[in-house]
Amino acid sequence: MKYKFIAVVVIVFLVNPMIGSACSMYKITMNGKTIVGNNEDFLSPNNQFWFESAEDKKFGVMYMGQLNNFAQGAINEVGLVFDGFYAPELPVENIAGKEKLPIGKAIRNIMQTMSTVEEVKAYLETIDLSALSSSMVVFVDQSGTYLIVEGDLLIIGEESEKSFSNFYYSQIHSVEEVTLPWFQAGQEFLTTTKGKATLDYCSNAMKSMKQKSSDLFSTQYSTIYDLTSLKIRVYLYQDFTEFVELDLMKELKKGNHKTMMVDLFPKESLGSKFYYKYNDINNPVLFLQEQINPEAYSEKELIKMEFNETINILGYEWLEHKKNPEVAIKVFQYGIDLMPNDYDLYDSLGEAYLENKDWNNSIKNYARSLTLNPENENAIEALLKCKEGRDKLKVDNR
Repeated sequence: MKYKFIAVVVIVFLVNPMIGSACSMYKITMNGKTIVGNNEDFLSPNNQFWFESAEDKKFGVMYMGQLNNFAQGAINEVGLVFDGFYAPELPVENIAGKEKLPIGKAIRNIMQTMSTVEEVKAYLETIDLSALSSSMVVFVDQSGTYLIVEGDLLIIGEESEKSFSNFYYSQIHSVEEVTLPWFQAGQEFLTTTKGKATLDYCSNAMKSMKQKSSDLFSTQYSTIYDLTSLKIRVYLYQDFTEFVELDLMKELKKGNHKTMMVDLFPKESLGSKFYYKYNDINNPVLFLQEQINPEAYSEKELIKMEFNETINILGYEWLEHKKNPEVAIKVFQYGIDLMPNDYDLYDSLGEAYLENKDWNNSIKNYARSLTLNPENENAIEALLKCKEGRDKLKVDNR
């Protein structure tokens, strides 16, 4: 079944701590200066910045995200930033009469035209936010005022310090109730140190909330923003020993362009080494084997860990975004070798063979998926496509 490779606002959240996914954000405002930090935690290191210059009364913006070009976060030239978080299901019911707009487009409109969270709130009150039923979005403006978007609930706050992660503030009485270990590690740092509105202090705060490389879904990059100077510090792969610094206005003057984050760092850096291992065409699952040794677990244990979803994320990145069905086939086949009764992985392997126009192997795997799950409508539709492709091939070869 085709896995929707989606960015942070609707990202798959794996609750097993060994392969858990999370994101963190912290803001501090002092003496008229606001600094915001963000950790982006996920499986893939294929992350990029892209810049859209100001034009037609629109602000210039730097976005960040993966190869699917869906913004996981952004900062504009007037110091408005946003980040998104997966969170538990929270129904969005107040949608009557509101504009139906893809959330990505709504956020792009915000970042191109707005400077304060009050403006953002007024705009979002007109938008159908049902796409955020399992997500939270946070905006912070240059003044340090923040906006938490919890579906129907839009909360503005002005505390000098505030931390955010994969939970709803509306659902707790105090941060002590939050059961996320990385968030509590950050709280311990913040309560035992004296806050400073500096890039260094905010960097240390985000370091305290990082996900380790021993977790599959680890901190792939961290961004620290000075909302006044518009300087952006970037750390790669939870390595806080080295960073690069970007000047937003200088980058925007270069015109519209993209930059892979890994290209900003030396090839000897930890992030670069992981990037090349992750993108190894010959052995695309080596990093999985080194980090958690999947072969040591039973199929039942792997499914409980939702390792099948990890395989789908990896395989579909190769298939959809790197356009390499041959490597995707290797990934899905590896998953099936470990979990031979997972109908969804056979469906995924069938799709990879279909993209590769290997009709017979595609039919074989879709058929196996259908045997394991007779209700799999996607397999039925795909088998018809395979038959059409195979029949056309026979005609062309006559």
